[in-house]
Amino acid sequence: MRILTRVAAPALAGVLLFANPSAAQRDRDRDEGPRETERVDRTVQIRAGGKLQLKNFSGRVVITGSNRADMVVHAVRTAPRERLDRIKLEITETSSGVTIEANHQASDRRDENNNVVDTQFDIQVPADINVDIDAFSSDVDVRDVRGKQKVHTFSGEINLSGGEKEIDAETFSGDINVKLVQGASASIDFDSFSGSVRSDVPMSYRTNERRHVRADIGAGGNDYRFKTFSGDLRVR
Repeated sequence: MRILTRVAAPALAGVLLFANPSAAQRDRDRDEGPRETERVDRTVQIRAGGKLQLKNFSGRVVITGSNRADMVVHAVRTAPRERLDRIKLEITETSSGVTIEANHQASDRRDENNNVVDTQFDIQVPADINVDIDAFSSDVDVRDVRGKQKVHTFSGEINLSGGEKEIDAETFSGDINVKLVQGASASIDFDSFSGSVRSDVPMSYRTNERRHVRADIGAGGNDYRFKTFSGDLRVR
């Protein structure tokens, strides 16, 4: 176990307030009425080796690889009724895979305020697909997905396990936790303003600076890129 780098961070009150919009959201909800909850359950087809692209604003995202050939989406949406009716969860099958947009609305209404529905996802996918997750205020877990993993969130924690190809994970104010498959080889690149790296597996370091660490696990190989502002990285 080793601490590679750490540097103190200044206070960023304005940015962190922006990253935690819950108070303003509650004020908007009071104006629109009580919050309601609705469930969406869908099974869709995705080709072998395809890509799941998901966009979400707030709400936990859990994606689990399995031996199934299709994809099952369970979503819980929470907002005042007017917003649930106006803003849709859109799931689209494409030639390259499946795209999911949690807060889709008609183009002539995109300038309206109060346009966020909190959406929690629990998605089961074929293990060999690639994932591309773009979120704002969401914790993201990707488990046992062997394809490429790209996960970006602003104010959430990222937990990844079972990956066998390239990883690109970025968060501003959350931690990143990575569980490697047995015998994995990878090249680690970690950028952070005030985060630290802790590794439970042996690493050989190529760069060990205050804000930038580059290291190899095993013989190196797959590129694992991690970036945070104030979050830590743990590899095990």
